[in-house]
Amino acid sequence: MLSLNNPKNKLLIQLTILTLSIILIFVILSTPSLFEFTWNQILRDLFPGTEYFFRIITELGGTQVYFAIFFTLFWAVNKDGAKSLMIVYASSNFVNYYAKSIIANNRPPQSEWILIGASHLSTPSGHAMSSTIYWGYGSIRIKKLLMWVFSIAIIVLVGLSRMYLGVHWFGDVLTGWLFGIVILVLVWIFEQPLRSSLSKYNPMIIYLGLALVSLIIMIFSEFFYAQEHNIGTTAGKMIGISIGLALEYKFLNFEINRESLSKSRFILRISMGLIIYLILSLVLYLIIPSDVVWLVAIEYLIIFIVGLVIWPLIFTKLNF
Repeated sequence: MLSLNNPKNKLLIQLTILTLSIILIFVILSTPSLFEFTWNQILRDLFPGTEYFFRIITELGGTQVYFAIFFTLFWAVNKDGAKSLMIVYASSNFVNYYAKSIIANNRPPQSEWILIGASHLSTPSGHAMSSTIYWGYGSIRIKKLLMWVFSIAIIVLVGLSRMYLGVHWFGDVLTGWLFGIVILVLVWIFEQPLRSSLSKYNPMIIYLGLALVSLIIMIFSEFFYAQEHNIGTTAGKMIGISIGLALEYKFLNFEINRESLSKSRFILRISMGLIIYLILSLVLYLIIPSDVVWLVAIEYLIIFIVGLVIWPLIFTKLNF
């Protein structure tokens, strides 16, 4: 049995998983039968009357839940882990955007959709891919068996929910999972070397560099590669995260003192912060048009400045 303690064996395992995942993606994309609604109907027949259950489950692979978890970790649990998690997640959104654009598969017919809607291309499933990356990366960092079991259950259920609700083909979900695995393996290979290389630079430069690259990608995509899916949603997340982290590092750079953070202070900090986030998100959703790239990007910028700078400034000043 190959040991992960041996660098050569570890690299061999990583490259094997990576290669197999990429091959399987091409195999799935070349198999038309995986993009037929028969699979969705089989799932519905196996679990009749569970549409509301899957409607709830699908949100575990959605942006709002990811942001809520990220802010909770950032405010009161593990800042560095939260930053890494969100940067990996936001980076993967670019991969999903361009993969969808290149593959250019349409979704199942709207007549088959249940309880939810969808507005852009289908393959790979963004929910399946993001849940694999978000929960998978979290499990890699935590390194607990229970976390892995929990994460795998969510990843599988989120993927199945997209099929059950009729907004994705079986092939979309399979490729979403595989794209997620590819990105996780790449993170597994390059994260530590990249951290070592970037450690010599001021974090401000790195954060602002990420924001600038994301802005350039957004401008290029909007003017030269415009697709049905709004690139402002994708680029706005990274721009908002990067600028928010840069401002927090420059002007606040608070530390989480787990010993002095009592249970009541923890609950207060998290609950009030999430209430602010949810109200702000709702207000911005209602007043900002979802089809205007620049405004959508600004929406995310506001959310992250409030979540990463303004709320931390308030709870550090008020000492809770």
